[in-house]
Amino acid sequence: MRRLGGVVAAIGLAVVLIPGAALAAAKHPAEKHPAESLNHANDELEALPPSEQAARLAHAIGHWCIGTEAFQMGLERQGKAKGNAYWSLRCADGTSWAVQVDPRAGVTAIDCASFDESALGKACFKKF
Repeated sequence: MRRLGGVVAAIGLAVVLIPGAALAAAKHPAEKHPAESLNHANDELEALPPSEQAARLAHAIGHWCIGTEAFQMGLERQGKAKGNAYWSLRCADGTSWAVQVDPRAGVTAIDCASFDESALGKACFKKF
């Protein structure tokens, strides 16, 4: 997997997601962020309309992607990857990415072809 922007990508998604999280938590703390949530950044993405999900994921992985479609593949609920959320993202230039959003809003992206080859039964744009 290729780590895009390291800390910059993590901070980028946090900057994009945290203001909305703080506002939502102030209005409806129990609704938006239940204590048992494994990934608050993912909770915020799920609450957005599809076009905004695509825009925020695209912004987090790089300025060259204009997100046209976001698809939530799943959330790991156990093991070493517990709390990691996985999304597929299609960009206007035709590229597609598997995007991991960790519980601290860090982002790692890999192109879908590489993800499909290495993800052991998982594939972009398919639920797991």
